[in-house]
Amino acid sequence: MIGGIVLNGGKEATEAGEFSYEISGASVEGESGSKGAGAFDALEPGQFASFDIPIAVDGATAAVVVTMTAVAGDLSDGIRMEIPVVRYQTPETIGTSGVVAGTSVVEAIYVPAGATDDGELSVTLDPSLGAGLLQGLDYLEHFPYECNEQTVSRFLPNLFTVRALQELDISDPDLERSLSYQIGIGVQQLISRQNPDGGWGYWPGQESSSFVTAYVLWGLNSADALGYPVSIDNRNRAADYLNNVFIAPSDVMDNWQLNELAFVHYVLAEMERGDAGRMSTLYDGRERLAAYGKAFSALALYAMDASDPRVQTLMDDLAGAVNLTAAGASWREETIDFMTLGSDTRSTAIALAAFTQIRPDDPILPNVVRWLMSARTAGIWATTQENAWSIIALTDYMVQTGELEADYAWQTTLNDAELGSGTFDNTNILESTTLRTAITELLREEANLLRISRDNDSGQLYYTTYLHYNLDALAVEPLDRGITVDRRFALDGATVSSAAVGDIISVTVTIVAPTDLYHVMVETPIPAGVEPVDPNLSAVSPDFYGPPELTPVDASATNWWAWTPSFTDFRDDKVTIFATYLPAGSYEYTFPVRASLPGEFRVLPVHGEMMYFPEVWGRSAGALFTVRK
Repeated sequence: MIGGIVLNGGKEATEAGEFSYEISGASVEGESGSKGAGAFDALEPGQFASFDIPIAVDGATAAVVVTMTAVAGDLSDGIRMEIPVVRYQTPETIGTSGVVAGTSVVEAIYVPAGATDDGELSVTLDPSLGAGLLQGLDYLEHFPYECNEQTVSRFLPNLFTVRALQELDISDPDLERSLSYQIGIGVQQLISRQNPDGGWGYWPGQESSSFVTAYVLWGLNSADALGYPVSIDNRNRAADYLNNVFIAPSDVMDNWQLNELAFVHYVLAEMERGDAGRMSTLYDGRERLAAYGKAFSALALYAMDASDPRVQTLMDDLAGAVNLTAAGASWREETIDFMTLGSDTRSTAIALAAFTQIRPDDPILPNVVRWLMSARTAGIWATTQENAWSIIALTDYMVQTGELEADYAWQTTLNDAELGSGTFDNTNILESTTLRTAITELLREEANLLRISRDNDSGQLYYTTYLHYNLDALAVEPLDRGITVDRRFALDGATVSSAAVGDIISVTVTIVAPTDLYHVMVETPIPAGVEPVDPNLSAVSPDFYGPPELTPVDASATNWWAWTPSFTDFRDDKVTIFATYLPAGSYEYTFPVRASLPGEFRVLPVHGEMMYFPEVWGRSAGALFTVRK
């Protein structure tokens, strides 16, 4: 690994000087320690001098901290930065979740061929839903992107969790402090992004969407109701937008729009701005509603009048459509509403929320809870929507059942050797226990048997088992699971695998969508020796950076509006593009990067997926790229 120091001249000529550096977390090759110094000549304005520092990082280091100072006459400057160590690997996760309903359960775990030696097996035990939901909350809090839906999903589940704990007379100061911070930041972002018509789109500045506007409004209303004030003017403008774009159910061609209407009615009813007449017209066409649409319609009518008999009719429809399996009870939609971010898991969570509020004693509820908890991977659900709605529904269920009880001893063994043991009772009911085993300790050629046991049935014991492992990116082949992605580096129009410091390189990402795709995210890693040219910076000429469009390979294609990325995120190590809707076809997206640091760099594969339907994804092969002096 080679680090570099670059010194730039200022507005006036700089006399000769000295620099020094200190590196923590790595060793400097050829030096006795991790410190060093050097001298540089005078620099004219705009001139720069660079110095290469070969360093070595061991296999366990996650980040390197670099401190640098420079002195030239009366002038001095310094910087301290933490640089993450990214290994040339593709991370993979497999796992399962469940409930120890009897005295024990056994899981068989196989280590995939080709897995490197820096992975681990984790087993998390939760004595209650309250403890089991913390990973989902953490996932939402640290989700790396911030469209309007994700901004709401970051604080909304925390809001319901705090409300649940308050109703159970349990205090969690850390969670409450975190919630206050998230709501403060989130509300400011959302208010600043509100469109002139009162609504919100998926991304800042995008055309308003009824679904996103209703979701944001529900989040803002919920925050205000729990004591986090939000301007009533902004909320009323959003409600006015939803009323102004209302479409009569008889004029709706696509069923997903009826389900969207059901959600809008629920949000407005919660705000005490529900329209009984419009709800009735939607109820009359309820046979076209999906399971989650019926759940929202029932909740909307219930909020207007809990004794309305139509509420029970809708709940009967839901009860009759439930899918019962050995894993529990769930709802499967005949079609998935991509435009409203639907999935079977989210529909099951929304149905659970309706049953918990309207029929809290229904015997089906424990089976629905069991199915939702087992639908997690690595302690979380697949999307921000699934995490948000599952946490909201499960916290409401937790309040209704007073589930926070436990009094039992537990033991976990791996291949007949004890992995851990302990007890759960009312003193640690909100605490999870995680047991970890390095992948090097697991059997490679046969199954590893994990057994989780408990000594009595007082309370619940949820478990999540997952194996984190890595594959060498050089050995990874391109993969198509519903989307194909590839990447090409070019210089002066010719494909290249190397460039010189200072060269401007074009990176072209190719995306092939065999079918219409929704909410697409494509992450394109770039070589560590180059940096993206961000068109949002004032120093970058618009002429230098071409139009930010996904150019169709098929010149006969139409709907140019659909080919402009909804949002583009520029970071030091990658450029990520998002498209709310991408029609079937082949596309290219090109952006420039500047070569800045010499060396040979391994570039991670491109990864593309439908954000709310991650089972549709694809990746390219890795690459090698050289930057010359």
